Amino acid sequence: MIGGLQMLRGVAATLVVLFHLQAAAVAEGQDPGLLRWFHGGEAGVDAFFVLSGFVIFHAAMGRQDRGAAWFLRQRFWRIMPPYWAALGLTLMAMAGLAILRGDWSAWPDGWSLVVSVLLLPLPDQVMAVAWTLTVEGLFYLVFAASFFRFGARGAMLALIGWALVTQGLKLAQVPLPGWLGLILYSGVVEFLFGGLIALALAAGWRRGAGLAVLSGALGLAAVVTGLLPLAWGREWVAGLPSAALVYGLAAGGWRMPGWTLVWGEASYLLYLLHLLVFSVAGTLLRMAGVAPYGSLVPMLALGVLATAVSVAATLWVERPYRAWAKRH
Repeated sequence: MIGGLQMLRGVAATLVVLFHLQAAAVAEGQDPGLLRWFHGGEAGVDAFFVLSGFVIFHAAMGRQDRGAAWFLRQRFWRIMPPYWAALGLTLMAMAGLAILRGDWSAWPDGWSLVVSVLLLPLPDQVMAVAWTLTVEGLFYLVFAASFFRFGARGAMLALIGWALVTQGLKLAQVPLPGWLGLILYSGVVEFLFGGLIALALAAGWRRGAGLAVLSGALGLAAVVTGLLPLAWGREWVAGLPSAALVYGLAAGGWRMPGWTLVWGEASYLLYLLHLLVFSVAGTLLRMAGVAPYGSLVPMLALGVLATAVSVAATLWVERPYRAWAKRH
């Protein structure tokens, strides 16, 4: 079960990386070349949300007696210190670029720094990917408040209620102030998808794993390439194929090559660090007279570099950190 889901984590993070590479090329008026096929690669975030819903339910079932404080403590040590490290590196890079250019206009103000450090559900984050961690954090709070008091059914009811409110507001096209945008983000239904899969597998469902993987892969590919636009409702056009993949890979229990496990293990740091790597390496390339998004070769080199940095940081920094965190 774990191998296939780890591989999917690596795929999801890589889709986001390729999406940001092609988006950067388009923003600079360049032709993204083959990477144009990944202009829907942000669907990797939807796969992450479904995976998160599944993993949280699957890992917590049978551990209800440990309590909400134990769960939130585990989530804190897994998510926040690596995020703070990435945020610190991002701020250092921003300061370095500001000194190099003699222009501090892009430096975040104090409020943005507070919002970013605390991952508050507000739109003033320093790191572009941080909003997804805020939504994850809200999911953890809802899960902790319901599961450890009312069990899996209570947690499912809480998620259903949250999802119904967000979907109702979306259908009614109710304008939301910035501070409610993430709290009532309609994609939270994807956590529900993952939870339903975990409960189904716990009940013994295993049928159709291969068909689920095939249909999910084809559906997600259609979203990534733009055949199914995310504008139709990303939690459905990307969330449902992602749910099919999560179910199929978990139910099938196929063994995966060892490198895919490392790829998946490094996915969190790849997600956190890739934009920072693009910024720093892209600046160095420009200083050397190379347009970082001007052709396919430098763009792929940036993607490979971001992946290599993330794998190295996972093996030499995050693994020892996780071993330390488990003892505390």
